[in-house]
Amino acid sequence: MQAGLGQFSYDSGGKKLRFTDDESKVMRRPVYLDLLFLFEEGIFYEINKKTSTCKKRPLLSSLHPMEVHPNMTDIGEMYLGSRADSGQGISMKNWLKILPDYSGFVVTTSSVGCLTLSSVLFTQSKDLLLFSFTEVTKVVQDPEVFLPPAFCDGVPLESEGNTLFGVFLNQASSSLFTEPFPK
Repeated sequence: MQAGLGQFSYDSGGKKLRFTDDESKVMRRPVYLDLLFLFEEGIFYEINKKTSTCKKRPLLSSLHPMEVHPNMTDIGEMYLGSRADSGQGISMKNWLKILPDYSGFVVTTSSVGCLTLSSVLFTQSKDLLLFSFTEVTKVVQDPEVFLPPAFCDGVPLESEGNTLFGVFLNQASSSLFTEPFPK
């Protein structure tokens, strides 16, 4: 089993998403995964602040784990926690989309407010990507997080593109997440 830990920042209005790893907190080793997805522009950046380098690549899909996408099917509600004790749980809705390159994609949101709580991508090879979100806010706290660093200025667009899910699947199958958890 591979695992990763990081922070997502998401601007739904601006259609931007940033992921920075916190892998060193879990694995006790430095990892420098920093990704900026600009869905409107159809590009993403792989940023390495340690070496002040970045790659600019085509983004092949706007599908991502932070929102319910058009044509997703409501597959029902469930309750996490206890309904018997007021305030001891959360009512959630599940949304499903069957994808051509994958088996399926499920997004779980709060029933009230429709905040994304988690999402799971099931692949045809029986792998899965699980995203779990905590500390979700509806307001962008720091809009600067969605700007590429200055050292990315003038970086040419590379020909090899990917999807957000493809990037994370590649990272999971690389050596990035393959070490066991420390004891």
